[in-house]
Amino acid sequence: MATIDDPLVAKLVCRLSDADSSVRRNAAGALRLLGRRASAALEALAQRTADEDPRVRSEAARALQRLSS
Repeated sequence: MATIDDPLVAKLVCRLSDADSSVRRNAAGALRLLGRRASAALEALAQRTADEDPRVRSEAARALQRLSS
């Protein structure tokens, strides 16, 4: 994975791997709200579309859609 220069985006990407699914879901949602600022998180978000929790998968997909538009 490439280095992420934005400290907020880097912190949220780390949260995408948290053991708590609500933390992962909220991190994906926050990245979605950041829009293009979070473009460095695309790879990490794509991995979350295979998350065990359907709510995390859904939020990651929404974030990817927003970042790709």
